[in-house]
Amino acid sequence: MEDDANFIIRQFGGVKQLAKAINKDPATIYRWTYPKSKHGTDGRVPSSAMKSIIDAANELNIPLEQGKHNPLPRFGKGEPIAPHQFINWFRNTAPYIHAHRGKTFVINFSGDAIDDTLFSTLMEDIALLHSLGIRLILVHGIRTQLEKKLHEHQHPSRVFQHLRVTDKLTLELAKEAAGTTHTNIEAKLSTRLANLASSGSTINIASGNFIVAKPLGIINGVDYQFTGAVRRVNNETISKTLDAGQIVLISPLAYSPAGEVFNLRSEEIATEIATEIKADKLIIMTERAEILTKKNKLIRQLTTEQAQALLKSSDNQQDDAYLHLQEAIRASQLGVKRIHLIDRNINGGLQLELFTRQGSGTLISIQPFEDARPATINDLHGIIELIRPLEEKGLLAYRPSEAIEMDINKFHVIEQDGLITTCAALYEYPDELMGELACVAVHPDYRTGERGEYLLSMIENKARSHGLTHLFVLTTQSSHWFAEKGFSPATLNDLPAEKRLRYNQTRRSMVMIKKIA
Repeated sequence: MEDDANFIIRQFGGVKQLAKAINKDPATIYRWTYPKSKHGTDGRVPSSAMKSIIDAANELNIPLEQGKHNPLPRFGKGEPIAPHQFINWFRNTAPYIHAHRGKTFVINFSGDAIDDTLFSTLMEDIALLHSLGIRLILVHGIRTQLEKKLHEHQHPSRVFQHLRVTDKLTLELAKEAAGTTHTNIEAKLSTRLANLASSGSTINIASGNFIVAKPLGIINGVDYQFTGAVRRVNNETISKTLDAGQIVLISPLAYSPAGEVFNLRSEEIATEIATEIKADKLIIMTERAEILTKKNKLIRQLTTEQAQALLKSSDNQQDDAYLHLQEAIRASQLGVKRIHLIDRNINGGLQLELFTRQGSGTLISIQPFEDARPATINDLHGIIELIRPLEEKGLLAYRPSEAIEMDINKFHVIEQDGLITTCAALYEYPDELMGELACVAVHPDYRTGERGEYLLSMIENKARSHGLTHLFVLTTQSSHWFAEKGFSPATLNDLPAEKRLRYNQTRRSMVMIKKIA
């Protein structure tokens, strides 16, 4: 059983969550992380507290074994990866590299991440994203660093509804914490960038007054003093900085037009920036895999509506998971297409989420599949790659490439990060007010995400808008699926005359029809 204090704090989602779970003062938990010279326990949990921690972990279903949630493959020291494994990995990654190049990502990470042993690895991953042509804005927190300073000065830490009351001394300590943290990030990131940069090239990290702040004021009788909110984002300056090939690094301190300094939530800053500059992704690195099903399985994708329902059902609004979900919903409603919540304790979790099909975190978007759209000629190769294996198995009738190219305007597709995951086509017979749903195909890796249902709904809406009243399908092995979607068995005589003449007798496909108007 692990007695590493930092690891256990991470697993519980932070000092306050652990303190609450075992009924201890947060200051006691912080002391476990201090060296003995500062009256701490040198990063070890006292044996007297382990039983309470184990009981709380069992009750909350929190693992206390290092690496239990790390999905990366483990290779022995010096053991080479087999060539075929590398080739498969490289081929599968290539579409994501192409899709992400030139896109703008806002990445938020907490003060806990900065003090962790995995921080160097996180900086390497971020440097790698930059080297692949991704425009990066990094927003860091300082909560852990500030809490330690408050404890050292024996000054109370006052937090209400995830908002800290920042008095004059707290503000001064926040300035110290932000300055030190900011410098450490720049130093670590510069080293990683230098390792990736080509000979003679220089990569810069830009900081500055990108955020204009305003005082938060008094809420529910609480005067938050020097705690602020975002008044304005200097998005033009940020865009020019990104255009110059620089990484933008932003701390949670910002200034008002009057020159006052305010302490802001880093999550709010990240959301506001992502919204204002119309970022392609907002990525929040969380302290643990937090969006889980009742069976403790990671929820990999949520619509904004589903996330709102999950938020309403939460019985702990003080938990960081609640805050992160709240920010994700707000960002989605304000126009950010994709928000990713990624457990930063997973070594390589950022890359797994962005460059693999299974991902490592939770994706939140307004629609279940943002990239569902009519097909273009550029999708031809992806459609062919998707349907050929199904044709070989007899699930679909064979269509020559030339025929698909001629009928490309009849297809709809769902694309994810450059990969066509789903397709379907609509062939119209306006004289009979009927349409044929054809060539329905879903990539094997995506058949649990209801993509087929979503594309069927799009096809039905298109057919309905064109005045069609019935949709039919010819199927050999998927009759149960179509029956679940409202299709009923029919006969060959129910088909349009033109389709009856072209019916393939050798396939003996079942005819199914659905009334749509």
